Amino acid sequence: MITLELNNFGSGSVIFKNYQSPGLCVLNGKITVDPTNAAYIAANRLEFDLPAGFAMPRSAISSAILFSNHSKYHYGTVLKCWIENSKLCIEKLTAWDALGNYVIYINSAFVTRGYRGTFTQTPTKPLTIINSYGIFSFNRYCYVETEYFVFLMATFNDFPEYNFIGTGPFTLELGGFASDVNVEIPLIVNPTSTTSGQIGSMLTFGSLANRKLTFSYPTSALNMGGKSSFFNFFAVRG
Repeated sequence: MITLELNNFGSGSVIFKNYQSPGLCVLNGKITVDPTNAAYIAANRLEFDLPAGFAMPRSAISSAILFSNHSKYHYGTVLKCWIENSKLCIEKLTAWDALGNYVIYINSAFVTRGYRGTFTQTPTKPLTIINSYGIFSFNRYCYVETEYFVFLMATFNDFPEYNFIGTGPFTLELGGFASDVNVEIPLIVNPTSTTSGQIGSMLTFGSLANRKLTFSYPTSALNMGGKSSFFNFFAVRG
C-alpha cells in the first residue's frame, strides 16, 4: 500500500494498492473529488505527489474512470491518467461538477514512455462462469495473471438488465480467476442505444473478492445493463 497526501485540488489522503517495477506499475484505488473546492476550481489537471522512491518517475498515458454523483446512472467516462515528474496526473473534466462530489477510479497499469525494446505476446489464461443462471455469458474476454497482478477485459452476450430482473444484487463467479484479488471496479452498463441528451455512459460499481464480482443497480434505473455491458481493469494481488 502507498498513501498519497500532497495534491493540488484539495483532496484528502488516498490509499492505493500498488505494484512497482521500473518498466510497469499498477495502481488500484479511488479518489473522491469536491468540485466546489477552490483548489479544484483553480487546477488545470489533478495531481498527487507520489512517494519518494516510487519506481517510475514518468509514464505513457494510461486511464482512469470518472464516476459521477448522478442519483441513478452515475454517468461518467474515461479520463487520461499518467505519471509526470513523480506526480500522478489525471485529466480534469467538469461535465458533472454540478451534481456534487464525484469519484475517480484508478485500476490501471503504467508503462514507461518511449519504450523501444522488443514486444512479446503476453500469455493468457482461460476463465469460466461458474454461476451463469442464464444471465451471464461472455462475448469476449482476455485474462492475464502474473505473480503480482492480474488484468481482465470482458464483454458479454448476456448480462443482467434492470428492465427484466431489477436491482439485484448480482454475483458473477469466475472459475480460473486468482483467489487473492480484492478490488472495487466501475462497470460500464450502458444500453445499446443512448438517451437523447445523455452525456457519458451509465455506470455502476462492483466488488470483486474470492473470484466473485458482486454488484447491483439503483432503484428505477431503467435500461441499465444488458449485453452491451463491459469492464476492464488491472488489479494488484494479495
